[in-house]
Amino acid sequence: MDKTRLADLLVRANAFAPFRYFNRTKMPVLMYHRFSENEEFGKTSRRNLRQHLVYLTKHYKVISLTEAVSSLARGRSLPVRSAVITIDDGYRDFYETAFPVLKEFGIPAVLYVVTDFVGGKCWIWTDVARFILLEAKVGEVRIQIDGKLIEKSLDSVESRLRAAGSINSELKKLPDAEKDRVLIDLAKSMKVEVPAVPPVTFAPLSWDQAREMADSGIEIGSHTVSHPILTNVDAPRLDTELRNSRSEIENELQRENVHFCYPNGNVSERERNAAEQAGYASAVTTQISLCENGADKFLIPRIDAEPHLHRFVQATSGFDSFKSRVR
Repeated sequence: MDKTRLADLLVRANAFAPFRYFNRTKMPVLMYHRFSENEEFGKTSRRNLRQHLVYLTKHYKVISLTEAVSSLARGRSLPVRSAVITIDDGYRDFYETAFPVLKEFGIPAVLYVVTDFVGGKCWIWTDVARFILLEAKVGEVRIQIDGKLIEKSLDSVESRLRAAGSINSELKKLPDAEKDRVLIDLAKSMKVEVPAVPPVTFAPLSWDQAREMADSGIEIGSHTVSHPILTNVDAPRLDTELRNSRSEIENELQRENVHFCYPNGNVSERERNAAEQAGYASAVTTQISLCENGADKFLIPRIDAEPHLHRFVQATSGFDSFKSRVR
């Protein structure tokens, strides 16, 4: 029996109940990005999201991030068996696919938007490499980034997206201007013209859609103005990315109490303090862990909401954390 089938059987047998009970005072803050109507690599399908929500509503109380942060800020215990849903970036597929399902279940969530992306002024830069490799009429990519050679075959959609992921992982280590230069060179070498605004596959939602969702229980938070890796930018750029995105959200939605999400989770003491000084209500990272009582509200950890239910259950229950400790 393979591991996936065994894990599915364990989920059906409620084998992770002891881990949920042991971690009942800790809160999974779930992290999503992309959604699709059917199964697509790197996205959560409508079916998988529905499975997640059925599971969550059976075993947890899904609360708003504002409610959770209120407990952290006042030194109170987090609500027992609670969970929070977060979504990064602001893609249109959240509005089209995930929002109707969340609305059907009556579940709150927070959506962190890149304000220039939603405003039609920029791409999410990690999508540029994906677009280039998906459009390239070649069977392989060979690129050197900061001394590291990446060679990948491009024989399927999945292989192209995985290759883009490898490239993006190296680009995240570079200063912002250098990262942009490498992407321009990649497009030239692959003979792909990158349009000024993202095509439908990578399109953002609109401010009108954001307003509609805000009126229906979705909190709209900030994911910066243009999604740079904040640890790679200077202090003036950091301040601009934080303050301008918060200001635009408040102006567009006429709401205060804006939450923040560090792009790629990259944060040091400088970025953490800057988020607090910029007036945000909280900030989340990509540190994979359950949120505990007493956590810093500007360094809230999250759990990656992997699409397959057995992985989702293992991660939210705290089983993965237990497994990593006993290895």
